[in-house]
Amino acid sequence: MKRKYGNNIEEILKYKEQVEKEIFEIENLEEYTNKLKKDLEVIENQMKEICKQMHIIREKASIILSEQIQDDLIDLEMKNTKFKVNIEYSNTNEFNENGQDKIEFLIMTNLGEEFKPLVKIASGGEMSRIMLAIKRVLADVDKVETLVFDEIDTGISGVAANKVAEKMKQIAKNHQIICVTHLATIAAKGDTNYYINKEVKDGKTKTNISLLKDENLLKEIARIASGEITTISLQYAKELISKP
Repeated sequence: MKRKYGNNIEEILKYKEQVEKEIFEIENLEEYTNKLKKDLEVIENQMKEICKQMHIIREKASIILSEQIQDDLIDLEMKNTKFKVNIEYSNTNEFNENGQDKIEFLIMTNLGEEFKPLVKIASGGEMSRIMLAIKRVLADVDKVETLVFDEIDTGISGVAANKVAEKMKQIAKNHQIICVTHLATIAAKGDTNYYINKEVKDGKTKTNISLLKDENLLKEIARIASGEITTISLQYAKELISKP
């Protein structure tokens, strides 16, 4: 018995109980199946109720989220852009870890147009600024540790550039940000700056990256600000770097 069903009496008795349970379920299969169906129905109804509550909470939160993101987009010189969170509730027996809602970010970049899915309408520069607005609003609860922004300065300057720099600084309090930029206003806000350039050597293109500090950083900020390093551009660079 021990060799076949367990190493000791306790394991043999557990095996016996398991076999008896399986035999009972087989002999009473219809009754057992009906019980499982009823249990499943109860659980599904409970899950549906929870999903409905989640849907109500999401609808309320989506209004606040949409308004805050749209306010940020206006600051980022996307004044005619409208942002909306679309939530569709599916009253079926299909569930996932987020309930029964299908959520999609919709955007309208020009007045008079219809709302369209964000992934289908935004250009690279627009997408970067939209993502910046979304991440800024969600910065306190977002679990993403590192954010990469490329082309975020496309088509902006002046006030918009300052706003972008300010919002990135806010996000950087809780996240690491890597940003590729050609704007002095944005570069000057960085905690750490690197200069990246390409050179052709022996018929091959090589990419170099070097850390910018102190005088080198000042000169590079001045260069991208005015195209050349002058007394005036250096003074402007100092002002940009010294701004909080």
